[in-house]
Amino acid sequence: MIVLKSRRFGLLWCSSLLSNLGNWLMIVAVPVYVYTMTGSTVSSGLAFVAQTLPAIVFAPVAGVLVDRWDRRSIMISADMLRMVVVLALILVNHPGMLWLLYLAMFCESAIGHFFQPAARAVVPALVGRGKDLEAANSWTNVASGIVRLAGAPVGGALYMLVGFDGLVLIDSATYLASAILIFGMGRMPVEQSQERPTSHSGLAGLWLQAREGVTHLFGHPVLRATLTVSGLFLLANAALNVLLVPYVISVLGGDASDVGILMAALGGGFLLSAIAGNHLSRSGRLRLSFTGSLLAITLCFAGLFLVPYFAAALAFIALAGLPGGALLMLVQVQVQRQTPDHQLGRVSSAFSAVEMAATVVGGVVGSVAGQQLSLTLTVWLVIAVLAITAAVAALLLPSQVATGELEPTAQQPPGVGASRGR
Repeated sequence: MIVLKSRRFGLLWCSSLLSNLGNWLMIVAVPVYVYTMTGSTVSSGLAFVAQTLPAIVFAPVAGVLVDRWDRRSIMISADMLRMVVVLALILVNHPGMLWLLYLAMFCESAIGHFFQPAARAVVPALVGRGKDLEAANSWTNVASGIVRLAGAPVGGALYMLVGFDGLVLIDSATYLASAILIFGMGRMPVEQSQERPTSHSGLAGLWLQAREGVTHLFGHPVLRATLTVSGLFLLANAALNVLLVPYVISVLGGDASDVGILMAALGGGFLLSAIAGNHLSRSGRLRLSFTGSLLAITLCFAGLFLVPYFAAALAFIALAGLPGGALLMLVQVQVQRQTPDHQLGRVSSAFSAVEMAATVVGGVVGSVAGQQLSLTLTVWLVIAVLAITAAVAALLLPSQVATGELEPTAQQPPGVGASRGR
């Protein structure tokens, strides 16, 4: 197993497992807490937007710094800062204090967008870009599945047992534990690049280096197509996410624990997606893998929202986790495999910035449409977007990509050695 074979990757994996577990406790608690306090889908949707908006602002700068500095130090600093910031949520106890909740979640997410590209960029350096890369990302999906399987129902149950404040303290503690584990990894210097050092410094240097990452991303046909498909999927997914809590509470007559149970079922699907995603990624059949996964997700979400019974919702959301997790793994492997190490922080951050922009738009649209239109009509519209995304994947993505030790260089034309045809 790669988590045992590579000590450093094992520590990174355990760190991510703990900190993400804390996050998932709050993913259930925050929208339920806000919706219960206000009864407004817009208010609960704004909490979702506050978590995603920082990527647009901070991710490009974060990517440059990740490619310049020791990635372990960035991750430790981010964890320690988030440990402190999240404690501000304890002060939010009435609607007039929601501004502090949004601010704290914005800051927590902003800091996290320095952690995330560092963690993603470290993985190929630890395990290479060959078959162990799929194995590492499969284990990342396993961690995600465990978090969703355990974190959501535990979060719902703890919300009822110890309240919102208790969950905040637990979330803060997971960041401390994560920082301790990452400290044990040792230093992670950035691989020497073949780029010419820039003669610019300060903001001009940051801008030029960030632009290099964006240029690679949009100049590479596989990455460009992958980003288009991923952005459309995340837009629709975000809209459905902000509608899930109102749907469970208003249509299914459930509560926070029921939301947790549904998230646990989704986690079960994510666990299985580690196997499916590994197989699909190693096959190299990018177009078929993406299109098939998106069609399966579309059908599962249709069943989840349009069959108004909790048992049906439980089954459909569990099934959605399988292609959903596989799709996310396919995206991540392509970003890591098609980008050289010295640009991986910047490319990963630029990719995340576009994805998060799509997520913010989806969250806002879902919140407003859910307030102004009927829930059923809004869901139908979003599901139509998912179906269109599957068609876009079939049109844009290459039929086959190489799965070996790829590392494009500045001298290599984008896509050479990465695509075997459309």
